[in-house]
Amino acid sequence: MAADSEPSTPVEPAVELGIAGGSAQQEFDRRHAKREERVRSAHPRLGGLILALSDDPQSTTAWKSGAVGERKLGAKLTSLGDTVIALHDRQVPKSRANLDHLVVGPAGVYVIDAKRYKNAKIAVRRSGGFLTPTRTQLMVSGRDKTKLVDAMTWQVAAVRAALAASPEFADAPITAALCFIDAEFPFFGTIEIGDVRVRGLGGTAKLVSAAGPFDAATRDRLARRLASELPAKPPSNPASGG
Repeated sequence: MAADSEPSTPVEPAVELGIAGGSAQQEFDRRHAKREERVRSAHPRLGGLILALSDDPQSTTAWKSGAVGERKLGAKLTSLGDTVIALHDRQVPKSRANLDHLVVGPAGVYVIDAKRYKNAKIAVRRSGGFLTPTRTQLMVSGRDKTKLVDAMTWQVAAVRAALAASPEFADAPITAALCFIDAEFPFFGTIEIGDVRVRGLGGTAKLVSAAGPFDAATRDRLARRLASELPAKPPSNPASGG
């Protein structure tokens, strides 16, 4: 008589990683389709020609560019292999906003907002001091983009809230980062404004893969917790116009 087989160990389902740039691409597609509909409706005969000879407005193409940037960062994170677990395009409870990328690395969690400013020069401007408060600004091709740094505050808060009820991960380190794709950085040093790291693709990869106390099994549990609390945004339904 054959011996009884050993009970099998349950296999954990795969973590829903999400699609890098998914929301930005959907928004571009929605705006592009709406414009095409408006033009063809207003010009039944010449609509096709008008569309062929004109481009989408910058407010629309910016979404496409953003999607490209997020996909580039997603590919870079994938190239790190098992060192990190990257979650993309995450929903925030009770909000229409999304988180571009959440990365679980050996040293903790990284909340990354990807921005694509092609050939833009990234710098820091500091002013004030002595008799006036010191002010630190993030400059992108000479324009003040400090609001991008400020926006990281709510993103970190959303991730902290997602982990608050977890006895194991309630105090896990959370680092905020802005990743500028296809931009130009100073040759020396790194940029940090407050608690926010500002990096390019390579610098972001180095940041999230830094050594730390979280082994592979711990990273997997942490990623599953985040994926459960901050699920991937679902693809839009073309029929609904979403």
